[in-house]
Amino acid sequence: INIDSMSKSDSPVNLFVYGTLRREERHKVRPESFDIPASRRNAFIETGNILDEAPFIGLASTPGTLFDVGRYPALIQGEGTVYGEVYRVEPEGLRRIDLLEGFEEEDPAQSHYLRIDVKVLLKGGESLKAQAYLYNHETDHLSLIPSGDYCRYLEEQRSKNISLPE
Repeated sequence: INIDSMSKSDSPVNLFVYGTLRREERHKVRPESFDIPASRRNAFIETGNILDEAPFIGLASTPGTLFDVGRYPALIQGEGTVYGEVYRVEPEGLRRIDLLEGFEEEDPAQSHYLRIDVKVLLKGGESLKAQAYLYNHETDHLSLIPSGDYCRYLEEQRSKNISLPE
């Protein structure tokens, strides 16, 4: 993952999503349960609509490590594989998703997540350039998601009857 490769985009991008924005999760989540400003909660609802309408490229994976932040996951550089989905997103939609993810293009250091270029491997074996949101905070206090698959992790937690985001 190349942090120097954060890029402004004027054309559609392949966006790799690995957490609450995955198809399986984004319709289960109740945004009011997130401890985030109302503008970002509204952005979650808009983002779901954007991704529902965006062309689905496929299931994919990218190198990295995944942690549980509490109500959503955090991707960081690291050993392992993180699983998700790739969508083709128009620039205007991407800017709305940036708001949800707390990505400040003009002030990356203050961003909650950084949008960076990554290489993803589609399930069929094809390699693709995409962008993904990389967590921009310390992860020392967070729980590791060993499988790298947030949906699988949530299913395991739900089967243990642990309180989870809805």
